[in-house]
Amino acid sequence: MKKVDEMISKIEELFLSYSIIFMAIILIGGVFARAVLNSSLTFTEEVGQILNIIVTFFGIGYCARQARHISMSVVYDIVNKKGKKLMMCIISLLTAIIMFYLTYLSIYYVTSVLELGRVTAALRIPMWITYVPIPLGFLLGGIEYSKTFVKNIRNKDEIFISSIYRHGENMEEIEELEKGDVN
Repeated sequence: MKKVDEMISKIEELFLSYSIIFMAIILIGGVFARAVLNSSLTFTEEVGQILNIIVTFFGIGYCARQARHISMSVVYDIVNKKGKKLMMCIISLLTAIIMFYLTYLSIYYVTSVLELGRVTAALRIPMWITYVPIPLGFLLGGIEYSKTFVKNIRNKDEIFISSIYRHGENMEEIEELEKGDVN
């Protein structure tokens, strides 16, 4: 199971990094063509939107795994260890349930777009294909939050803020990244 998890993590990292790089190149190329060559590349905006969908929704599971998701921790920070453990269990379970429900809704949406037979304007790609990352991202996010919940239930002594990070572990690095103080 650990090998599958590592493989999924690597695939997410590859998709995210290459999508961001390709998005930057294609959109800068579109701006260059419009500003310098007075000619618009009609497909650049479309490709940029598709890549934005990939980055946004594949990023859900990746950020949940890396404990890089948005958290509002005022109450969490002031409660004792037992309260933190209880809150993390509740938060991860509820978030997993919401992610799985959003997976269901997005699958329903993608299938309805498939039935409509819509295609993108410039490249004529079936729209349902461009929306497939949405349920996949919600599913991966739900799996990650479920794993966090299970780890917190199984391990009585430690608090897991993600499936790979414990409370307090790596927090200095996370805080530095949020402040932008990393060299």
